[in-house]
Amino acid sequence: MLIAVAGCATGPSTGRNIKIGDMLPGEIISLKDGTKLTYEIQFTSSAQGRGTMTAFNPVSKESFQGQYRVILTGGGSSTGVVRDSWGWTSGTVTTTSDPKAAARGFLKGDKGTVIDVSLDLTPVKSNAQDGVFFFFSGQGAGTDNHNDRYQIYFGH
Repeated sequence: MLIAVAGCATGPSTGRNIKIGDMLPGEIISLKDGTKLTYEIQFTSSAQGRGTMTAFNPVSKESFQGQYRVILTGGGSSTGVVRDSWGWTSGTVTTTSDPKAAARGFLKGDKGTVIDVSLDLTPVKSNAQDGVFFFFSGQGAGTDNHNDRYQIYFGH
């Protein structure tokens, strides 16, 4: 996600210009006690495929830094033949589907906590018709090295 790409993408509902490398706000919620950690994740595209994350726990005063990688799965196109009632070919039909996107990463705290992070990303296709997807939002879960679990949300 740190590979530079010229230009910017506009968020679907915000109208705000977001550049590759900008940090998107979010939150991490501890399922142990409900503590809300501030969270930021670096805006990226499928062309970059990776980025950084930060978080802060206001109760423990632990600061986190980490990285993630994007994984695209599925998607593609299929073409079929349409036949009339006599069996003659009367046309073709093509269907396409966008890929699903996920990310895996970690957050390492300055007090020894390490959170394993899994995210489901919401892909938005580039307007340039270049096959690139942007990720303005997502949600997921994490588990730390003390077996505490977290819910994670971010987006614009």
